[in-house]
Amino acid sequence: MTGEIAQVGVIGLGTMGAGIVEVFARAGLRVVGVDGSQELADRGRGFLESSTGRAVSRGRLAESAQQEILDRVTWTAEYDALADCDLVIEAVPERLDIKTAIFTKLDGVVRPDTVLASNTSSLSLTEIAAATARPERVVGMHFFNPAPVLKLVEVITTVLSDDAVVERVRDLAERLGKKPVVVRDRAGFVANALLITYLARAIRTYETGHVSREDLDDAGRVGVGFPMGPLTLSDLIGLDVVKEVCDVLYAATHDPSAAPPALLQQLVAAGRLGRKTGSGFYDYEKAGSGTVTPDAAQDDVKPAAQVVVVGESAAASDLAGQIGGGGASLVEWVSTAGARDSLAGVDVVILASDTSPDWVAELLATMDSGATLAVASPGGAAATPAASSGVTVVALRVHPATKGGRLAEVLRSTGAPQVATLRATLSAAGFVVVGGRLRAGGVVDALLYPHLNDAVRMLDSGYATAADIDTAMTAGCGYPEGPLAMIDRIGPAQVAAVLTTMRDETGEVGLTPSPLLREATAAGQSLHG
Repeated sequence: MTGEIAQVGVIGLGTMGAGIVEVFARAGLRVVGVDGSQELADRGRGFLESSTGRAVSRGRLAESAQQEILDRVTWTAEYDALADCDLVIEAVPERLDIKTAIFTKLDGVVRPDTVLASNTSSLSLTEIAAATARPERVVGMHFFNPAPVLKLVEVITTVLSDDAVVERVRDLAERLGKKPVVVRDRAGFVANALLITYLARAIRTYETGHVSREDLDDAGRVGVGFPMGPLTLSDLIGLDVVKEVCDVLYAATHDPSAAPPALLQQLVAAGRLGRKTGSGFYDYEKAGSGTVTPDAAQDDVKPAAQVVVVGESAAASDLAGQIGGGGASLVEWVSTAGARDSLAGVDVVILASDTSPDWVAELLATMDSGATLAVASPGGAAATPAASSGVTVVALRVHPATKGGRLAEVLRSTGAPQVATLRATLSAAGFVVVGGRLRAGGVVDALLYPHLNDAVRMLDSGYATAADIDTAMTAGCGYPEGPLAMIDRIGPAQVAAVLTTMRDETGEVGLTPSPLLREATAAGQSLHG
């Protein structure tokens, strides 16, 4: 075994490959960047110059340091330039035939002790390694985009990998300032196996028409606290890439939740691949832009002139305070006993106390036709529809604030109006409002809890530790906390109960709580042991 890795080669100098070059060069290593032509190699140099130039302009990098980074890199189309590298990593497109051809070619170029690595995000590393005469020296080194920013590196091993080589690559990742997790060769590894299945489920939810694309994205971004909503993220990744990983995951697992949704397949077939083509789930100003083209202006709906909040609970006080603090509506906070007085002339009544049908019926008897009764519940419980009073009854769930804001879900029965006045009232009070059909889990929990269940299944399979799963999703996907930490905070019993209700409502077997989740619920234990 040779000493510390000092010179690396990177094959494939697109956005991802150039980002990997930057990571190595910033860490003080000499780098040889290789692509299929000198023109492509020069394009890679342009990516690095632009990226480091932005850092200089923002005061995050001195000009002298930028020049040192640029001087550490050689750009070429010649594979022979890789002969003295201690490690060579490929970052070419996710096609097995391209990757295996490169690894076969490297056998005749690099030293016998050179470590070969693949940046594959989902393909079989074992098949890639089999293309070389030295499979024991092949590992996965999966960076996340943008590589200079995101901390996660998945170090993937095969049954043939030399443990010393794996340890050497893990140590290198730490030298780079990254957070490595070491896992075995399995479709999607940790982050993509969890993330892409989550995105596929979200796309299926959008397909149903139960929630708009904007509301679905707000549910993920604000309700959960993820960096962006699932449809926006899919457009950023590239819908063709999301579909390719879905295909790989489904081929490996035959799990229906991993199969590419019909809408995703249709958008890819139509060439709507996301930001890179200027259109995907959203339309953008131009190809490569992240600026969404706004839809036609909607009718301006005004908040309710008066809102009555019913209940003695802290939740009722909180709602009354925030709505009143918004200044758009006159708010009256009354007890359940006080609510027996007439509510005539009130556009919006929020019941934040006893949610029994008797209470709903009693309030309806004093409300005007055309008004809205919102039944607030921590779990987004079903409201009793108003069949003849002319009052629209909806379920209301208010979530704790996240970095993105504070979200309120308005859940309606099939055929109920969109309750635009209620939405406008909550929006004026500072809530981010999402609407959806009255279904188990609402919008936020139905989006999040199956994702959390997948993480528990991964833990239960012995594939990765709780710490590595949480690290993968925080360092690789920007989650505010790992999925298993989320379950510990929410409570395994709550997650299991909502999943069971969703399964019973939909008949989807995949929503059955993981055995390990049920065990944690019964024992009252943390999933972190």
